[in-house]
Amino acid sequence: MASLPDFESDARAALMDGIESELERLMQNFVDVVHNNLQSYARTHGYDVESTIGSVTDVQVDRSSGTVTAKVGWQHPQMSRWEFGTDAHTITPTSADVLSFVWENPPQWVREEFDQARSSGKQYASGWRVFLPKTEVDGLPESRAIRDAMNGLRRLLS
Repeated sequence: MASLPDFESDARAALMDGIESELERLMQNFVDVVHNNLQSYARTHGYDVESTIGSVTDVQVDRSSGTVTAKVGWQHPQMSRWEFGTDAHTITPTSADVLSFVWENPPQWVREEFDQARSSGKQYASGWRVFLPKTEVDGLPESRAIRDAMNGLRRLLS
């Protein structure tokens, strides 16, 4: 005995396939917009955001019982600081007696007190290698890279 195709079930499955595919495409575009926002923020403020951008997880699309959900994230802890900014604060070392970092464009007293930074090959590098017991930072302005991208995605979907 021949059985007839279940048109309703087949149509529902085809619709869900299309939604799943389109959501995955939209999420990839979302990630691109977040990264573009973050790179623009970095250019404006002179930050290096590449390690944060590189920490993005793969888009995960999940389909179950008539719903399709998507999830993506950034594993680098700096992402939340870029996104929401920080207040002015003091940084103190956690496992050493001093902080050491390269200060790219320091004031004159740093240039007089510390040596110019060197690469691993001992060539001079941009900035000065400093050693400080603590440092006061002004804080970071918020980038809103994710929230602005989310608002754009919401507008697109409504």
